[in-house]
Amino acid sequence: MTETTMKRGGTGELRTDLEPLTSRFDLLTGAESATWLSGTLGDDSVPGPSIYWIDAIVTLPEADAQKIVGEYEVTQTTTTPTVESPLDEKVPEGPYLASPALDAAFSQDTFRSTVHLAADGRTLIVRSVFQ
Repeated sequence: MTETTMKRGGTGELRTDLEPLTSRFDLLTGAESATWLSGTLGDDSVPGPSIYWIDAIVTLPEADAQKIVGEYEVTQTTTTPTVESPLDEKVPEGPYLASPALDAAFSQDTFRSTVHLAADGRTLIVRSVFQ
């Protein structure tokens, strides 16, 4: 699945309910709050299995964020998280921490994710695609 070649569709509605995120990502179980968008990739008129996407900004309890820093070998990165509009206006300022291990922790089963931890140390920016 090549996300860069597929059009992202969705309602553009910002959501704040936690259950759809916490049920999909174990590391978000204790999340305090979230703002997120979702939709499908590709052309809805083409038959076949759908590929979905979620972009989320999630605030974690300090203990959960510290656990992520300790367990997933995050280091400062020069990459900036990318999320769909209007969520992009809510991305906190950098710098950001990231790691392949953190991406892998959010990329189980059919999920493929890119995750950044913001400089505030408690805010995760998650971008996932899945079938």
